[in-house]
Amino acid sequence: MFDTKFAINSFPKILSVAPETIILSIIATIIGLILAIFIVIVRERKIRVLEPIAAVYVSFIRGTPIIVQLYVVYYGLPQLLVALRNMGLNTTTNGLPVMLIAILAYSFNASANISESIRSAYHSVNYQQYEAAVTVGMKPTRAMTRIVIPQLITNLIPNFSNLFLDLIKDTAIVYNIGIVEIMAKANILSSLGFKYVETYLDALIIYIIICWIFAKLFQLLEVFSRKRVSHTQEFI
Repeated sequence: MFDTKFAINSFPKILSVAPETIILSIIATIIGLILAIFIVIVRERKIRVLEPIAAVYVSFIRGTPIIVQLYVVYYGLPQLLVALRNMGLNTTTNGLPVMLIAILAYSFNASANISESIRSAYHSVNYQQYEAAVTVGMKPTRAMTRIVIPQLITNLIPNFSNLFLDLIKDTAIVYNIGIVEIMAKANILSSLGFKYVETYLDALIIYIIICWIFAKLFQLLEVFSRKRVSHTQEFI
């Protein structure tokens, strides 16, 4: 039988670790966005040597499950630090924070996916607007920042929102490396009373609430961005 009292009592305990999930997702997304911008510049400008490396990196990340990437970083990073120490560099593998490992793994994952979304948004912008602005005397840099980039950001927001929400849900596996977040707390509580449905339902509700809040924030951001782009185009 479903134990309503146990579910109600467990809910605030699971909710108390929600910040771990949110913080991990936000930090990984920010770092991933920075890396993604670098990847896009390399691939769009077709920089020698770096361009094929970036293409292989994106293909590898997008073609493998996030849990595999998490384990590769979790087990591979300490070994890399040992190798660097053997080469004479001052590195240490003692007490490597698991949160740092998770942030790195999720940042790498986010960077590949976001870079493809940025490239898609960039190519969806009508480049003739840029050329027309330069033709009438606007500096290329100004034309890029006033015309191309605002439209790129507007086109990027829907996909970026989906990627961020997917990242939040993907953090449900970080308990495998010892981080106590929503799913880890649900597993701990369920094992105490052998009431799995109750705690997993609590976790489901919390994920829904978190994703709904961020989805609404991104929707508001998209509306604001589209209004600003329309105003800018009218002004130009």
